[in-house]
Formats: sequence, structure tokens, C-alpha cells
Amino acid sequence: MHVGKILIALIGVFLFLFTSVRGEIKDFSIKAFHLDFRAQVMTVPAIKELALDLSKKGINAIIIEYEATFPFKKHATLCNKYAYSRKDVKEIVDYCKSLGIDVIPLQNCFGHCEYILRHDRYINLREDRKEVSQVCPSKIDSAEKVFGEIFSEVASLHPSKYFHIGADETYLLGHCKECSKKDKSKLFVDYVKAMCKIVEGMGKTPIIWADIILKYPKVAHELPKNLVFVDWNYGWSPNHFGNLENLFKFGATVWGAPALRSSPDNIYLVDWMKHFNNLATFIPFAKSKGYKGIIDTSWSTSGLYGFYYDNNNEILEMYPVRQVYPMSGFQILIDAFCKAVSEKGALDPENFILSYAAERYGLNHKDSQIFFSYFQHPQKCVRSGKDSNGAAIAQLIQEIKELKDSFDKISVSKNDVEFEHYRLMLDLRINYLKYKEIEFEYDSPNYDSSKAGILKERLESIISESDELGLRFESINKTYLKPGQFEDINAFRTKKMKNLCANLARQAEICN
Repeated sequence: MHVGKILIALIGVFLFLFTSVRGEIKDFSIKAFHLDFRAQVMTVPAIKELALDLSKKGINAIIIEYEATFPFKKHATLCNKYAYSRKDVKEIVDYCKSLGIDVIPLQNCFGHCEYILRHDRYINLREDRKEVSQVCPSKIDSAEKVFGEIFSEVASLHPSKYFHIGADETYLLGHCKECSKKDKSKLFVDYVKAMCKIVEGMGKTPIIWADIILKYPKVAHELPKNLVFVDWNYGWSPNHFGNLENLFKFGATVWGAPALRSSPDNIYLVDWMKHFNNLATFIPFAKSKGYKGIIDTSWSTSGLYGFYYDNNNEILEMYPVRQVYPMSGFQILIDAFCKAVSEKGALDPENFILSYAAERYGLNHKDSQIFFSYFQHPQKCVRSGKDSNGAAIAQLIQEIKELKDSFDKISVSKNDVEFEHYRLMLDLRINYLKYKEIEFEYDSPNYDSSKAGILKERLESIISESDELGLRFESINKTYLKPGQFEDINAFRTKKMKNLCANLARQAEICN
């Protein structure tokens, strides 16, 4: 069956099963785009260029998740080496305002607080001694003092009426001895109420992600009436986290959020059709349910971190578990979101991609079809010589090389620099698969040190290719990401293969 027909059928089923009649479908009052600076930090000119583009396409809000890149004063302990200056933030906010775009800050205060809780200064707020992602909700008094100051610092540079406090993925809820004695819904609600009170005291409207309150809805009605709940849905059924009616029945204001980048995406893997289909199904659903706003989330990382520890669980350094290709390579999905939001009907991914190929890049019919096949090509994580669908690594390499042969012949007449992102992502994927083939042989029961030399030579060639890709990556993103980001991302991408190469070199030396 034709891809478009399958998708239309899925949209129909989605809406039929989960949409209740809520009157005439209206446009979203808030059309927002989310920027995630936890692992990848855009330059100020790149942010301004993006904002200008979004403003022309009907977007009226940008939500910025700074984390450690915000220029804190009293809480300067939190700032990392990529932190913006106060002048930078003011320039971003003022420029966006001139375009009619409201900049809404996102300041986590519950889950996803690793960058705060890693420091001894805030150690008393931890829910767990070693797992430092979550603030203990039983320590409301201490949290109010810290986050009252942090919120105030962030709000001072953001005149928006809205203030996003996160509150998603609080996986440790009820973990500590004191918290374990309490009902999880009550535990969550009481803490969020305290944080909302701070926000309301600044004259602003609080926003939270809706996943946890949907999971524990027992006392959801006790939350502030002006609180905005964001239902984030990246391709699952509407009641994935819990029954949405538990929010609607007490008149909650709900916004929706599809994703531009999300799991399992990383530097060498993009599940393109997952994101296109997410836009095609969820946005019509959100409109039909009367959601007041919509946010396109763009995650540069999973939000999970790994740590180096010293004695007594002292954290020496923390690193993102996953990084995604920079948003510079996702203009097509940005434009797809803007189109899906602005139009009454559902986005047709196939028609959109084919039209985009012709209009944006000047491709002919044949090349447009090849371009569409690029997005259809399955990209899955690879472990133990197979991807998650069971396809063998040799087959995956052969198939993607065939795609590359066709893709490299595409003739681009417009926006050729932007188009290079697709070529680079494809080459990064091939390089990754070639490495995974070496890794599979190394992990095989048939491997012994006598084979180390041959594997090392093959891997050195792959690393050489990878280093060349790193130079291309830096060149194509040099105005998009802050200086130093290229080295960090390339080091992250190649660390495993270079570690293995060093091991093979040592084994080959010993064997000889």
C-alpha cells in the first residue's frame, strides 16, 4: 500500500479511538519551538537566524532550556564553559521580541537536575546520595530557598508571562526513606505546588510537562488552576502516560509537544519517518482535543548522564549519555512542523518531502524520489552484529552504500550547503556501521589476539575516515555551534572506536 494512504489510515484510527468531540477545531494560541542547550549550544547569530525564519512561518514563542549555559550570578556555581553572557541572553530575548516571538525559559527544579545536584553546594537537595538526577520532594523548605533564587535570576532576563519548571521524568519519586511513606501523587503535587507558588509570586504562569501527573493523577485537582500542562507525545498512543481525561475533567489548560529529535536518534542515526509521522498524527489530535498551545521539542541529548566518581561518591565530571546531530541538519523537520501547525488538515509526509525536494533544493522528479528514499531508509541501533529489526550488519552496510551511490548523484541547484548535512549524516552512518562490524568481530567467541593486527589495520582506516568526517562536521557547523563544541562532539563520537584501536594495538604487540 502507498505510504501516504497508510499514514492517512493511521491518522484516522488515532483520531477515532482517542478524540472526543470538543466543538470546532481552533488554531493554537501558542506555537512554540524548543531549544535544548544541555549538550549542544548554538551561537547567538544562529539563534537569531532561526528565530527570524520561525517568525516568518507563524511561530510566536521559543522555549529555551539553558541548564548550565544560563549566566547565573548568585548561583554561578552552575555555569559551564559554554554559558552565555547576560548581554547574550538580553540580545536573544530583545531580538525575538522584535519579531513577535516570546522567549519562555525552562528551568528544571525537580527531575533532570544533575547539573545542579552534582555540586556539593546543593548536595542536601538530593533524593539519592549517588543518583543525582532528582530533587527530594520532601525537602520543600530547602528547595524553595534555592529555586526561589534561581527562578528569580532566570526570570529577570525573561519578561515572558510564562515560566516552565519542567517536572518530567521524576523516576525516583518516593525513593528515599521519608518519601517512601507518602502517596506518590500527593508527594509530586505538594512539591510542584510549592514551585508554582514561587513562579506565581513573580507574576508569571507556571508550565510543567504532564507525564508524571498523568501517571499519578490522584490529587491532580489540587494543582494551581492556572498551571499549564504539556502533553509530550513522540509517537505513542495518547494515553501512554495515563488517562488524559484526568486533566480535562478539572478544566486544565493543556499544550501538546511532538519531537523534532528524540530517542533513538544520535550523531549517526536519525529515525526520520518517526518524526514526520509524529507530526502527522499528533498535531491533528492536539487540535481536535482543544489544546491551547503546541511545542516542537528538539532534544540534543537523552537527558541522562554518566559520571566519573571519586571517593564518597564525589562527582568529578558528568557526560551526556547520548548526543544527537545538531539541529542545523533538521531544517526540513522544522519546516514540516510549521506547515503541520498552520494547516487545517494533517501533514502528508511523502507529499511534503517530495515538494520540499523540488522547492527547497531544486531537485528534479528522479532526484526527489531518491531524496524521499533517504528518509525511508531504516536507521536502528546496532548491537551484537544486528540492528533492532534483526538485520545483519553486512546487509545494513550493503544497503546504505547502495543508497549513498544514488544519493551522491543528486544534483542540487538551491541551498546546497544545507543539503550537505544530509550527505554528512549518511556518511557518519556508514562509518558507524563499519565500526560496528569490527566491534562485532572483536566480541565474537572466535576472536583471539592473533587476529588483533588485522582488525587494528581495518579499524585505523575507519578512524581515518572518521577524522575526515569530523573536519567536515566542524566546517559545516562552524557558525552554528559555539567554539569547542566540535571537539566535544567529535571526541564523543569516536571515543569507543579509538579505545578499541588502542586495545588492539597492545594485543598485537603482545602477540608478536
